[in-house]
Amino acid sequence: MVRSDFDIRDARGLEDIVDCIEEGTYGEAPKNLISFLDSLPQTPAMNFLRTLTVPFLFHDFEDNIHLDNDPISHFSNTLLELKEKIMGLVAMGNYERVFSGALEYTPEDTFAKEIKVHTGQHYGTLFSAFDSKSYFEEAKKLLELRLKRNGISFSDLSKLTVLDQGCGGGRYTTAWKLLGSKACIGIDFSEIGLEDAKKRVSMANIDNVDFVQGSVLEMPFDEDTFDIVYSNGVLHHTEDWKKGISEQLRVLKSGGWGWQYLIEKPGGIFWDQIEILRAILRKVPKPFAQQTLKGLGIPPNRIFYMLDHVMVPINTRITPDELSEELEKNGAIEIVRLNRGADFDRVEHIYQNVPGAKEKFGVGENRFVFKKG
Repeated sequence: MVRSDFDIRDARGLEDIVDCIEEGTYGEAPKNLISFLDSLPQTPAMNFLRTLTVPFLFHDFEDNIHLDNDPISHFSNTLLELKEKIMGLVAMGNYERVFSGALEYTPEDTFAKEIKVHTGQHYGTLFSAFDSKSYFEEAKKLLELRLKRNGISFSDLSKLTVLDQGCGGGRYTTAWKLLGSKACIGIDFSEIGLEDAKKRVSMANIDNVDFVQGSVLEMPFDEDTFDIVYSNGVLHHTEDWKKGISEQLRVLKSGGWGWQYLIEKPGGIFWDQIEILRAILRKVPKPFAQQTLKGLGIPPNRIFYMLDHVMVPINTRITPDELSEELEKNGAIEIVRLNRGADFDRVEHIYQNVPGAKEKFGVGENRFVFKKG
């Protein structure tokens, strides 16, 4: 199901917004929480309380990943507890006085209505806040670890050119170069993200890394251009993820290597909580939410992690079979779904047999690697 903030969805029931409500997985708790927060006025004070639900649910989930309890009951009770806490804060009153004079954001202030521009600006502003360690070292370490744990290596990486399809702020574009590839190009629609990426690469004196502004659904490259086409959590935020896969295989050389990551379905409590948060924050201005979390002392990479899927306009979830079939239809061969990841990855928790893994994580990340036939 494609979900866009721009249709606002007030005419639709919550069941159409949050799948777990229709499925009844957690009883009435999700619907009651969302309905209560929807009943509050759209003011900075109440948007502050809405935004607080993000770290509350994320931290609770992470704190209980390794607990051997009933994860469904725990999450239901957490939603009930969250509603009670917010009701208590609202009952205290005087919030409007505290927020008197607060900057009133509207979507038109900072974000254009077109989904491509909106998504680009969402990620551009998130990525630009990363410090050098998070930008360079963290991305390289994560990419290297995910490749290593899945037994993936390149004997001739220094001779290979890489395209980062949907590079955002360019972290993984640069990571491929730091791992030893010949040259890397990142393409993205975000002018903010690309400007930041170019500045960082220039200041770090990293050669043979370029960035191109453009759509990942209509890329300005010839067929059979790149040895590696890497797409990491991008196409599920576009209007047509299938077109993006077609483009990925089109520009990949015959015999070349591809990486594709799209949001999984089923996704367990992890993705159910994100759908609930998307419903809660669907009218909260993005800059307001970002500044609220920053004011709480949450570091930029954590803000990115929390708001990544919660506030982007489109967040499509796809089953492993759907993704595998689409890759094969577009000429991919030797398709492999990765079952290892970084320590915090959901597939790694599943691999490590975390208690209640199925309920907590569903099937884990849809990370596939393949070759072009």
